[in-house]
Amino acid sequence: MKKYGFLLFLLLLTFWIGGCGHKYDYTIHKPKVQYKKPDRKALSRILQKQLGKPYIWAEEGPDAFDCSGLVYYSYASMNMQDIPRVARRQAKVGKKVPVDQLKYGDLIFFDTTPRKTGQITHVGIYIGDGKFEHASNEKEGVKISSLSKPYYRSRVRICRRWLPEEPVEGAAAFKPLKPIRLASASKTECKKCYSLPQKVTAKSGDWFIQVGSFRGIPDPNWLAHITALGYDYHSVRGEDGMKKLLVGPFVSREDALEVLPNARHEFNPGAFIKHMPKG
Repeated sequence: MKKYGFLLFLLLLTFWIGGCGHKYDYTIHKPKVQYKKPDRKALSRILQKQLGKPYIWAEEGPDAFDCSGLVYYSYASMNMQDIPRVARRQAKVGKKVPVDQLKYGDLIFFDTTPRKTGQITHVGIYIGDGKFEHASNEKEGVKISSLSKPYYRSRVRICRRWLPEEPVEGAAAFKPLKPIRLASASKTECKKCYSLPQKVTAKSGDWFIQVGSFRGIPDPNWLAHITALGYDYHSVRGEDGMKKLLVGPFVSREDALEVLPNARHEFNPGAFIKHMPKG
């Protein structure tokens, strides 16, 4: 009788483990695109809906998340579906920003190992006022925490910006010029019609100014505006799958710094210097 009782116990235990335990799905499911362009308003709506949902390792929603799964779901829902899935790879993508310059939507990567070994083991999404939303753990699920807590503050490893830079309030609006078509007039007529720009960028160099990101091909009017002002441009593909539009090259960082204020005025208030050594 004891033997049958023990066998019944094993049968019930097997049923409980198979039927009631977590069933992890290790395949990556891309969420449905809810917003065509990523911005703060769209991200805010997405994050508000996830609060309180459970934490399950290897899940990226929509019903449960792990920490990097919440990031993946939130941004992929805004049509950024080429982003990495795991935190250590997410930490290598986007613009690096200091903790004291965090903006809404920036990603904060932490080392939560007991001895702080320097690994990237956790990620949260900054929501302003020193707070961030994250899929915390199995006990607390998706919640809001504060960077003012010593535990989190002391474990920040790196911060990254994925949201496109919003225009600076009061900055001049970008107005692309019409392309200059020299073929339609003689050189003499062109001198009368156009004030041809002096060449600003160099033939070679390692320094550039990044003025935007795009998919497909950039607006030709935008490119015409760049060349009309005497700049050269190049495009490179980033790790996130987006193409980066660069003005340059410049021989030195000092040369790029000298042009940066004008690039921010003419092309993008969020333009920044990018060093790209060859090889």
